[in-house]
Amino acid sequence: MTAVRCDGLELRAGYKSLIKNFSFELGFASSVAVTGPNGLGKTTLLRTICGVSKPYGGSVTVNGKSVWPFAGHHVQDASFFYLASQPALFADHSVIGNLEFYMRCSGAEWNAETAVQALSVVGLSARKNQTVRTLSTGQKRRLSLAFLHLARPKIVLLDEPTNGLDAEGAELCLGILGELKKSGQSAIMVATHDPALVEWADAKLELQKWQP
Repeated sequence: MTAVRCDGLELRAGYKSLIKNFSFELGFASSVAVTGPNGLGKTTLLRTICGVSKPYGGSVTVNGKSVWPFAGHHVQDASFFYLASQPALFADHSVIGNLEFYMRCSGAEWNAETAVQALSVVGLSARKNQTVRTLSTGQKRRLSLAFLHLARPKIVLLDEPTNGLDAEGAELCLGILGELKKSGQSAIMVATHDPALVEWADAKLELQKWQP
């Protein structure tokens, strides 16, 4: 079954077309790196697939359900994960509190002991009761990776996931993504300038400047 499908997609920034007549399929048990210079629509493409941004034209289907045209629902369950370039976290809540919130909102099973183990994987177990506001940029990114490790979603969209991470953190990100790839069940789409991520992916999708 196809995880993500785009047909005749057109994305715009204001009156300017970023992507036009774009069609693409991503199957389960596969990964693709979306590359290209800044400003060509990589982030907009991911936001459109997850239902946050509305396309100017075309259609998007995720896991067999129509996201655009809008069919009265968005993909909001444990099978889907979108990591924005700036992780959306509750700054005044604890590390483990954030993890619990997102697990419960996604409909995933919550187990505090397993959550602490996930925080240990990303090096944050000692900070589980610390407020997110006091974390560094890299630590906030690691917290998002803890959710990814814990929930093990089937469809994963990542926007520059190694930004703000040191070399150890970037290797950790690749390791968690590698676990998902080994499962043979996840579809992974990552927008990135990181050569290591581009090399890691099964395929590369390079966005080009659209000429009217």
